[in-house]
Amino acid sequence: MTISRLDTKTALLVVDLQKGIVGVPTAHPIADVVTNAARLAEAFRRHDLPVVLINVDGGAPGRSEQSRALGEFPPDWTELVPELNRQTTW
Repeated sequence: MTISRLDTKTALLVVDLQKGIVGVPTAHPIADVVTNAARLAEAFRRHDLPVVLINVDGGAPGRSEQSRALGEFPPDWTELVPELNRQTTW
């Protein structure tokens, strides 16, 4: 189903499209995911709708059902991919 009209109370939430995560193998080609997210973000901005870019840094404190060694990450691990055209508006 193609969406041709956005609800006026809609916001776009883009989660985890950061350099460290897009650099690991994924089930779907990540370039397509990034391209589609960037296109959606631009469409939302064009209609003055909010775009929220969310990244992850670390794990949830107190969670113990999964133990994993996080190790050292590159300094730019949490930086959002530039294709998202991060903007600050307040």
